[in-house]
Amino acid sequence: MSAAVGTLPLPPSYSDPIIGIDGDADVFNVAASAFELPAYTPSRTSNPRAAREPGIKEFPHELKKKGKSFAVMTIIAEESYSRQIPTFLEGMPVKGRVRLTLDKPDGIQSVVVSVTGQVIVGANQGEQLTFIDISQTLWSHFDGEPQNTNSDDGNSSPEGTDVPTGSPPKFTGKLQGDYTWQFSIDLPKEVVLPSGPRNQPHVFNPPQTFNERHTRASINYEVSVRFTRGKLRTDHRIPAQIGYIPMTRPPPFPYLRRLAYQQGTPLLGPTMDPDGWFSTEPVQVRGSIFNDRTVEVGCTLFIANPLSYTRGSLIPFCLRLESDDEQALDLISTPKAVVLRLRRRIKYHWNAEKSFESLAWKDAVDHSQLAVWWPSIEGSQANGPKHVRFLNGELHLRPDIKPTSAMAHFRLMYSVVLFPFDSPGFISKETEPLIEHPVDIVTCYAPGPRPRMFAPPGYESDSAIVAAPNTFTLNMEFF
Repeated sequence: MSAAVGTLPLPPSYSDPIIGIDGDADVFNVAASAFELPAYTPSRTSNPRAAREPGIKEFPHELKKKGKSFAVMTIIAEESYSRQIPTFLEGMPVKGRVRLTLDKPDGIQSVVVSVTGQVIVGANQGEQLTFIDISQTLWSHFDGEPQNTNSDDGNSSPEGTDVPTGSPPKFTGKLQGDYTWQFSIDLPKEVVLPSGPRNQPHVFNPPQTFNERHTRASINYEVSVRFTRGKLRTDHRIPAQIGYIPMTRPPPFPYLRRLAYQQGTPLLGPTMDPDGWFSTEPVQVRGSIFNDRTVEVGCTLFIANPLSYTRGSLIPFCLRLESDDEQALDLISTPKAVVLRLRRRIKYHWNAEKSFESLAWKDAVDHSQLAVWWPSIEGSQANGPKHVRFLNGELHLRPDIKPTSAMAHFRLMYSVVLFPFDSPGFISKETEPLIEHPVDIVTCYAPGPRPRMFAPPGYESDSAIVAAPNTFTLNMEFF
C-alpha cells in the first residue's frame, strides 16, 4: 500500500486534553468530548469554586421548599468529557456531595445515595431492566446525631463513628442547620445477569450511555439521593442522569502492521503480509457493460487484523478484483465505483425467558460515510489467465460513535458492508450487499503505535449519510 502518510490525532474518542488513568496513557487514552449524550439542563449554574479547579466540573441538583433550596446533590466529574452531564470512565468512582440547609427542625431519618444502570426498551415497568443498583447510606439516625457544617468540604458524620468502641446512641431528634456528606461509589466492570430460557448466568460489561432520539432502546445511568422520614411521612428524592464510558481496546496489531506504523511506511498488502489481513469469502459479481455483454468479476475483500478498531481512527482495507474481461475491471476498479460503509445495527427485545436466537428482535440500522479508495500496486507482478486489480481503502471512524456493546436483551453491533459497484457503463445484477462482515468498535487504542492514515491527498471521505433499506427503523442522527 503506497500513499502519503499522516498520523492520526492522539485522542481516539474525543478532542482536547488527554486523561491518563493509572499512568497508562496508551491503555486509557480518552480526552475531552463532544459526543452525544442525553441532554441535560442543570438546576442552577455550577459552583464558582469549581471554576478555580481546572479539570473539575460540578453539577448541582436541588430541592426547593417555598422557593428556597433546602437540599442539593452535587455530582463532581472531569470537565473535559462532561460537557452536558457528568460523565465517568470505567474505573473512576462516581463522586459528589449532599448538602442540607434546614431552617426548621426536620424529621429526616436517613440520607441514601444510589447509582443505577438500566436498559430501557419501553415506558412500562416490565420493559426496564436494572443491571446496576448500588446504594450508600451517608447517614442514618442509627449512626447518632450528625454534625453541623457550613462548608462544602465538611463532613457531617457523627463524631466518634470511626472509633470501634461500640454503636453510637440512636438519634431520636430532628435535624436543623447545615449538613454536608461526601460520597464516592465504585461502579462494577462486570455484571452477572440471568439470560436465556434456563436463566443461566451470563457476564456483561456495562455499556456506554446510549440515548438517541429515533431509537426506542436506551442505556441510562442515574445517581439519586433519597431523604427518608419514616412512616406516614413524605420522602424526598433528587435524581440526576450521568454518562458512563467503558474502557475497551483492541488486541495488539500484527507485527508487520505495527512495524509499518512505527516507521511511518505504507502497510504491506495481503500478498506480502497474509497474517495482517482477514480475507472474506470471494464473491462473483455479475453485470453487463454498456448493455452490450454480460461479465463476471471475482471480488475478495481483505480487512486489517485484528477486527477491532478504535473510534476516531480508521479501518484499513484491500480489495482484490479479477476477471477475464479487462474492460469490466477498468470500470469497477475506479476508486469512486467501490461502495463500502460501516453499518450499525441496534437489536433489542423484551422477553428475558427466551434465548437470544429464538426471539423476534427489533432492529435499528444506519450507515456511515463511504470508505475512500485508491489504486494499489499489490499483485502487479501476478501472471495468469485472468486480469487482476487491487485497491487500497480506509474507512475513517468518527470519534463520537458508540462502541460495540451488549447488555442482556440489548445489542449494539457493527459490520463493514460492501454494496454493489456504482460505475457508469456497468450495470450490476446484484441489488443486495455483496459482502458483510462483523467488526468491533472500541474506545481505546491498542498498546504501541497509533494507526496512520495512508489515503493520498485528494481522496477525501464522503461524509454523506445513506439511508438503510425501508424495512429497517432508521436512526440517522448517529453518524
